[in-house]
Amino acid sequence: METIIMTVGTSLRTNKDINLTPDKKRPWHNKNTFSNELVIENIEGAIAWMKATDLDLISAETNTFFHLNLQEKDEIILLHSATKSGEECAKILRLFFTELGQKDVEIIQIPEVNYEIDVNGNILEKMANLLAELIKNAKGNVTLAATGGFKAESMIMALAGNIYQVPVCYIHEQYKSLIYLPFLSSDGKVSYGNYKAELPHSTRNRNDIFNLQEGVQHHRPRTWNKAKKILSEIPWIDNVYFDKKAFSAPRNNFKLSNYKTQNNCYIFWLYLYQDENNTMGVSIETTGYNERHLEEAIRELRERLGHLF
Repeated sequence: METIIMTVGTSLRTNKDINLTPDKKRPWHNKNTFSNELVIENIEGAIAWMKATDLDLISAETNTFFHLNLQEKDEIILLHSATKSGEECAKILRLFFTELGQKDVEIIQIPEVNYEIDVNGNILEKMANLLAELIKNAKGNVTLAATGGFKAESMIMALAGNIYQVPVCYIHEQYKSLIYLPFLSSDGKVSYGNYKAELPHSTRNRNDIFNLQEGVQHHRPRTWNKAKKILSEIPWIDNVYFDKKAFSAPRNNFKLSNYKTQNNCYIFWLYLYQDENNTMGVSIETTGYNERHLEEAIRELRERLGHLF
């Protein structure tokens, strides 16, 4: 089981929907969304619009959710600022994630964190203490998701992750992919605390798990060689091959396939994107066959592939 502790900003209110036609824009787009007053009056209408819109376009938080590959039972804790705008976004996001099937979504206010956050260091200390308590009492394996919220909140999330050795992720604006921060030791050395899933090991030689077409090297994105190295080091991956269905995964991320191997083992789709001329979609066959295997595999893949960029 996973516990995602996620900071919430106000992008649900303020995103511009530049690439959407007027009839597809968020219903409150013509309001003063940068004020600290409530602007989303019709909650049912907001949820309906969110259901009809791609997750990566709705907000920083839904984009992060889209990339995390969570299971319905995973715990999500939404941390919002002590502002009307932050609380409004958190409440609507909780309703939306529940509508998507998540069974355990909680919202918590970060005490005194507001638009005057930079004037009092004690406020950030309170947030750090709150994170320590949440990490201690989490129901599952903790990941801190720092895409949304104030920059100062992201800073505290990064520090807390480093101190308590829990992974911290965010969505990279340029690559639109999930990035995991490295850990930094007291002597300045960088390390990556990649989780190692407990799945049966494949019996295949690691050089033999890749079954890719020849003659298309120039179409592969730059990240493929690094991704290939990462996949080869995971002992429970049994087969990797080109698959057009993998393009349905988030860009530069993976998702669970809707079918399994002949041995009833899980398959993941990985979609790597550089530009329209350099893309790659592969299926990743695993040795995992039960729910625990699935949870473990998702966690390891998510953290390892989070170091691609």
